[in-house]
Amino acid sequence: MENRDRGKKTGNSSRESVLFRFRSAGIRQGWWNESGPVVAAVSGGSDSMAMLWLLCFFWEGRVVAAHLEHGFRQETALRDAAFVENISREWGIECFVEHRNVPSLKKAGETLEEAGRRERYQFLRKVAEETGSNFIATGHNADDAAETVFFNILRGTGIRGLRGIPEVRGEVIRPIIGCFRDELQSFLNERSVSWVTDESNADVKYFRNRIRHVIFPFLEREGNCGLSEHLLSLAADASNLENCREDQGRSMASWSGMDFPLAERAWRLEVLRMMDELSLQSLFAHAGRDLGLAPLSRVKTSSLTGLIRGGVTPWRFQWENNMEICGSKGMAALVGRDVFSEGAPEDLDLLLDGEEGSFSWGPWGFEWCLEEGNGFWSGDFACQVPFPENGSIIVTNLEADSQGRAACRRVPWWSRKKWPVLHSGKTLWVPLQGFSAKMEHLAPGERSLRLRAFVSDRIMKGELRHEF
Repeated sequence: MENRDRGKKTGNSSRESVLFRFRSAGIRQGWWNESGPVVAAVSGGSDSMAMLWLLCFFWEGRVVAAHLEHGFRQETALRDAAFVENISREWGIECFVEHRNVPSLKKAGETLEEAGRRERYQFLRKVAEETGSNFIATGHNADDAAETVFFNILRGTGIRGLRGIPEVRGEVIRPIIGCFRDELQSFLNERSVSWVTDESNADVKYFRNRIRHVIFPFLEREGNCGLSEHLLSLAADASNLENCREDQGRSMASWSGMDFPLAERAWRLEVLRMMDELSLQSLFAHAGRDLGLAPLSRVKTSSLTGLIRGGVTPWRFQWENNMEICGSKGMAALVGRDVFSEGAPEDLDLLLDGEEGSFSWGPWGFEWCLEEGNGFWSGDFACQVPFPENGSIIVTNLEADSQGRAACRRVPWWSRKKWPVLHSGKTLWVPLQGFSAKMEHLAPGERSLRLRAFVSDRIMKGELRHEF
């Protein structure tokens, strides 16, 4: 049924304060002065309808409504979709509606709620792409934010989880995050705007609904009537603290980080050993978020800290699935285990033809060209060596090449299966290490070979792949 009932709790809010908080959220979240379009996720409930009204009639940009019917409910779900289409037509805004059978799309290990959320955001991002929208607005409100903090506390969380629902996450914005549901319903009633009620929101078999309809009312009645406000204050403090930790993590990464081939991240051990445990937590939390890895627990972080400070290498620390932090002399590197657990690339015997060219070996690429003269030199990832008499370059791996391994001290243990050793005649060159054989002077008119090695643009960031 459509609902026009006035909310029971309005607190100290007026219609102006809802407008003010909506506008403040837009400025704070960075979309208020944009012209749009913004994709508004509209279920038809009071929260999303209040957000849609505010975007349509109080914001000057273009709005696109988007509604996903999940296949959870039969007739009422179709009713909700029709309601959103009709109100969008009445208000003169473009509307996208899609029907998906989420129960049949649920992946192994997912709950229906998780599957619904995944499909919903996939749909919203598709609409955003089709309409050229930079923002996706969802109707999360202050009640949702307080309930999320409480839910995270119950299931176990750190500082990050105490933040509740972030106001902005990527392209997703929450314009009404500062308003309570009762305030929004009163706001709609004052404007004679209808909404629909999803009966599943009252079903307490879902734990979040039980928090909303059973646990919170009991705690507010028997414990603290300002529970929600206090949880939101806690979330604000946690958010400020987490922002400071993220800034610290970025700073620590800049201070201790280093580029190293085959590693997702690498840090100087002597710098890590100078940090306190909180700084190390911030550093690794920053790296994990940047790479989409699961956060390390306090116990695992303490174990990692012990390895770093132990002073004994080599060591290995499993982060997630096949991702490990490997300790070696002077370095801790986050790598995929396949770097050292898989077999080495096959040896390469290549005949160089022409004046310049390129070739690859495993994850490495090489560029080469011929030069006049015998100005031999070696850098970390480039060199100039005598051109081999037979014109052939041989590439082997450091793990199997005893001559190269005996001379190499700078390449960490975990990378040696996929670290190249290049033989150019009698000359042996190892990237990062340099020559392991004496250079012979060239006879007049003989030529030399210039080589440059790289792993990928992503890892090396172009710093080592400049012009010859």
